[in-house]
Amino acid sequence: MRTRHSHAIKLVFAAALALLVIFAAACGEKPEEPVDVDASVTEAITSAPTAIPTEAPTEAPTAEPTEAPTEEPTAEPTEAPTEEPTAQPANTPKPTQAANPSQSGRKVYLTFDDGPTDRTPKVLDILKQYNAKATFFTVGYMVNNNPKTAKRIVDEGHLLACHTQSHDLKKIYKSTEALINDINAWRATVKKAVGYDAGAYVMRFPGGTTNTTIGGRNGRSPYVKAVNKAGYKVFDWNIGLNDAWLAGNTKNLPIIDYLWESYTTTYAMYKNKDPLILIIHDTRAESVKLLPRVLEDLIAKGFEFGLVSELDDNYLM
Repeated sequence: MRTRHSHAIKLVFAAALALLVIFAAACGEKPEEPVDVDASVTEAITSAPTAIPTEAPTEAPTAEPTEAPTEEPTAEPTEAPTEEPTAQPANTPKPTQAANPSQSGRKVYLTFDDGPTDRTPKVLDILKQYNAKATFFTVGYMVNNNPKTAKRIVDEGHLLACHTQSHDLKKIYKSTEALINDINAWRATVKKAVGYDAGAYVMRFPGGTTNTTIGGRNGRSPYVKAVNKAGYKVFDWNIGLNDAWLAGNTKNLPIIDYLWESYTTTYAMYKNKDPLILIIHDTRAESVKLLPRVLEDLIAKGFEFGLVSELDDNYLM
């Protein structure tokens, strides 16, 4: 019994072995060892050809610069020119300010006080040379002493204007009546010296309307009203050489340098104001000597020259 059972087991094992041999023969090859799937995928990615590079190029081709320019392009210059172009030749000495087209057509009003003197003919020569017109605020007794010069002022198209007969502040500012009387005396002198009533109806107060004798701005109103009632317009000034105030030369400059500095300083303060009225005294030699330089500077700035009679109203500082 045990022998039969053992024999049967052997038969089953032999049959199973036979089936295994048959199966192996049908496949024709040995089974492979297990494969590492992750390694396989990595190898496939690194070795397979692809349309996309495995690494970005060092610099990608582009139609634009790879880096933004340091400054945006613009149709206008990024910095203003160092110097505005002017009509002057390069070797021409520059005036105190470059010619400014915005001043073209603006007027400056040249005024000369306290004459006429023996220096006034030279002033008239210079004005003719530069084709400039001016207003001469004349003193009556000086007109009486220089009648030919007074007539020349009128004949050459300038304005013969009133600066009173006496220029005596204590006398003329005693009252409004005293001031008007002195103005009337000036007109009578002009008629006698020139031969007709050549005096313009414009007037400048000796010392200006801010002088302390009439109490400055607070006290001037009755005097200005009286002069206006008599038919005269009143004109102070806003730029000048300070040639009647040498005490202002605290730097002890040569006089002509002080006059030029005064002119440039006051011009800088009032250059954008209208009207622009320049005061010069034709009693001082240095002022006459400096006049061409002042005229050239104003011309270079684009100014034209006018007469104060063109202005519609008083100008009071």
